[in-house]
Amino acid sequence: MKTINFYSTIIFTLVLNTLFAQGPVQKHGRLQVNGSHVTAENGDKISLAGPSLFWSNDEGDSADFYNKETIDFLSENWGIGIIRAAMGVKESWDGGRGYIESPAFQKAKIKKVIDAAIENNVYVIVDWHTHEAEIYTNEAVQFFSEIAEEYGDNDHIIYEIYNEPRAQSWDIIKNYAETVISAIREKDPDNLIIVGNREWSQQIEEAAAKPINDNNVAYTLHFYSGNHKQWLRDRAIRVMNSGIALFVTEWGSVNADGKGAVDVEETEKWLQFMKDNYISHVNWSLSDKNESASIINPGKGFEGLKNDELTQSGELIKKIIIDQKVTLSTNDFNLNNTPFKIHPNPTSDFVTIPQIFNKEQFVLADMNGKIIEQLIVKDNTIDLSKYPVGVYIVHMHKGDGNLSSELIIKN
Repeated sequence: MKTINFYSTIIFTLVLNTLFAQGPVQKHGRLQVNGSHVTAENGDKISLAGPSLFWSNDEGDSADFYNKETIDFLSENWGIGIIRAAMGVKESWDGGRGYIESPAFQKAKIKKVIDAAIENNVYVIVDWHTHEAEIYTNEAVQFFSEIAEEYGDNDHIIYEIYNEPRAQSWDIIKNYAETVISAIREKDPDNLIIVGNREWSQQIEEAAAKPINDNNVAYTLHFYSGNHKQWLRDRAIRVMNSGIALFVTEWGSVNADGKGAVDVEETEKWLQFMKDNYISHVNWSLSDKNESASIINPGKGFEGLKNDELTQSGELIKKIIIDQKVTLSTNDFNLNNTPFKIHPNPTSDFVTIPQIFNKEQFVLADMNGKIIEQLIVKDNTIDLSKYPVGVYIVHMHKGDGNLSSELIIKN
């Protein structure tokens, strides 16, 4: 019997590592537009979640988050599915730090993020972050051609070629987009491309009326919960019903100017909407700038991220990303109408499971899916007191092959 249990444990661990240790890109492959959705390579509908970095040409942050250390931490501890590198092109306030005047500097920053995302097996949006991209068409062609040449063979890469047009007509935006897309497709024939639209990427119906002729193009939708309500969700539904795929490359829980209180109620409505409609989303922004849209408390830098010194918005975003990671990785399970639930959660030491599951096998994993060790259940109780503060996943394996998991917050 001991031999059987030993080999059963080995097989269980191998199965879990296969199912859960896969990064998002390994699991889903190259993202593909299928009708009104951006799906996994095999056509499965998915909804990825992650943060966007702040303008790369801004000095509002006390630290530079465009580095491997940041991406490693977010992947290992938050389980991000995607990261957005918002490369500032040129702004009147940037002191020459944008791509137009400092191309080598900006490319080096962006490539650090791309390389780290590939290493961590997460998707990365390469964002031409400007409100007037058509002025810099030649520079955009040069930049995206270089990125496509160097990274186009990687399924991780997503090209966002126009962040937020303001009042430009769709004809102007489309003409610019087609020029840049043509350059990308010479080097990279199949990775996802995302195109913005008029009025801060909210006039998506104009794009739907005259879509771009490319079989892997999605259209940007941006919203901020403090300003954008059901009317914009209704617009999104109309567009998706027409066969256009949307990708929320930027959203905020506050007002569109980055200020104001967190609108929890409206944010929850948007999150449910994106979940129901399988829309991937990226939150603005991973920053410690002194504004309420920032994830990290003002001036706290990378240490603030590591030590959970987060704003109200940041605490909400972290929970959203972690919850979405677990939702994408696990299945609900019950036995004789008893659900697999662990309590208390959060916990500082012991957790209890329903007695009916007392004889099943349990293992503890980190947020990246890496198995830490098998857990011992005694009298319906699991002792987690020796583990560091953090977020974990408890996996339960049933003898008939069923698998269930639950997120555990250890404080």
